[in-house]
Amino acid sequence: HTFNIQHSAMLATCSNLCTCASSLHPTGTDAPSPAKCQMLNTFCIWGQHAASGSLAIPRSLHKAVNFLCYFMMFWSLIFPMSWLSGVWERWGTILETFLGTTMNKPKMWTSTEVITKYTGHAAVAMTHNLPSALWAFLVVIQLSSIRRTHPRFHRLCGYLHAAVSVVLMAGVAIMQSRKLYFSMHPMVVWFMNICAIWFLFSLAYAVLAARAKLYRAHRAWMLRHIASGIWVAVQRILFGAVALPLARVSGIGPPTDLHRQILFGAASVIAFVGCVLYCEVYLWWSLRKQLKVT
Repeated sequence: HTFNIQHSAMLATCSNLCTCASSLHPTGTDAPSPAKCQMLNTFCIWGQHAASGSLAIPRSLHKAVNFLCYFMMFWSLIFPMSWLSGVWERWGTILETFLGTTMNKPKMWTSTEVITKYTGHAAVAMTHNLPSALWAFLVVIQLSSIRRTHPRFHRLCGYLHAAVSVVLMAGVAIMQSRKLYFSMHPMVVWFMNICAIWFLFSLAYAVLAARAKLYRAHRAWMLRHIASGIWVAVQRILFGAVALPLARVSGIGPPTDLHRQILFGAASVIAFVGCVLYCEVYLWWSLRKQLKVT
């Protein structure tokens, strides 16, 4: 009974949203079509928000996202700065020399190839490795109070963020064409394709929601988009702080390349699924909390 009441309230909210959207263009061909009204309904229900209340980000989640973004910027711009090896091959040699003494031992579960594989690939460096730092920086900017204090600047950064996201996925396509994934097994390729599709899909919905002035739906889909990209930083931390120590004490002999690929891939899957599910659980929890209030 409670579910029916809540569901009815959500449908009524969607209807109100469509009515409000129609009133923005009361005459002429600019009036929203039934398909657009259906899209607005989808934003309302699937976007997990209602007309009343807000979709505020908890301070702890905000700090966690900022930390991961700063980590991504450090990884891209300070060390290991793998993008530089794409445009200056000497840097790849320096990394190989500096890291090889500890990472290339027979019993190690990783190797410098994870970092130096982009050496000589300037296209990947300029479309993926380097822009990832800008993507992370823009996430920090967009989640700050600037969206309230300077809405025009927020909108401008939003368009820039969308453009950078598309460039990042172009870089992923180049990586796939040049076989630069940690493994080119069909399952790995499918996994990376799913990540890229969800990354772009959530971005597209966020942009469409913003243009339709459904700002709560926009925030919900932007959180999904951020989760679909920030998992890379989570994977690096998970791989270095958890996966590698566990592998070393597992008792398995000197690892093969297959062992290393499985470990790296497992950390990637756990990080991506974990970030996406955490985002969905948070949005579901915020929706339930909002409905209880209203």
